[in-house]
Amino acid sequence: MYSALVIASQFINKGIAEGKPVTPMKLQKLIYLAHGLHLARHEKPLIKEPVEAWTYGPVIPDIYYRFKKWGNNPITKSVKIGFWEDDRFVDEGDVLDRQAQDTLNMAWDITKDFNAIQLSNWTHTEGSPWYQAVSKTESGVAEYEPIDNDLIKAYFTEIIRTNVGE
Repeated sequence: MYSALVIASQFINKGIAEGKPVTPMKLQKLIYLAHGLHLARHEKPLIKEPVEAWTYGPVIPDIYYRFKKWGNNPITKSVKIGFWEDDRFVDEGDVLDRQAQDTLNMAWDITKDFNAIQLSNWTHTEGSPWYQAVSKTESGVAEYEPIDNDLIKAYFTEIIRTNVGE
């Protein structure tokens, strides 16, 4: 498992490099999609942090608070997450295993041409993990309800099965 911030940095940097910078909202959806794909394909979480059901869909709170200053604007500043070891900087993104890197590439390829609103609408579809988490609340409104990884895994496993035939 990786820090959601490491995964975020990979998507931000990929977006900048390809001339398709992501907004904070799209970043949330990218991380969520990658996490779901990873759970379904490799039966283990991609990120350490819990995903929560907020009003506008699945959210990783740490990512929200770190990038909210960008508002609805694309994040145009590269992010490097790492540590110093023996007088050299080690970018944590460089130590992603092959499965994680494949998952990030797959998530990016699927979503790079969609905007944040389109991805948010997708996360709100009836039966989605976000929808199920919100439906459990008395008010039917997202109240920072955690979304269980087993629910995310089952949902993405079904999407892969019906759309890819894996």
